[in-house]
Amino acid sequence: MTQTTRFLLLALFLVFAQAGALAHGIGHIKDQAAGGEPVCEQCLAYAAVGAGATSTPLAWSEPTQAIHFAAAVPAAAPARFQPVYRSRAPPR
Repeated sequence: MTQTTRFLLLALFLVFAQAGALAHGIGHIKDQAAGGEPVCEQCLAYAAVGAGATSTPLAWSEPTQAIHFAAAVPAAAPARFQPVYRSRAPPR
């Protein structure tokens, strides 16, 4: 199972769980007027669906291999700055 498939399944399960929590909550609308209702076990089970999924913090570790970049550096640099154009100079 690929990682993309897992993310899609997780999103699908979240949608179904939230729909179930909403459907269960609609059943409590008529009970709210009576008051004094004991704690509902299904409400406690659906409480975790209302929040986002928690994750462990990312841990940084040093790379096991050293990475070296080889860049071509010119041996000699120009002696003085030579502008490509001069903005106030007349055309040649």
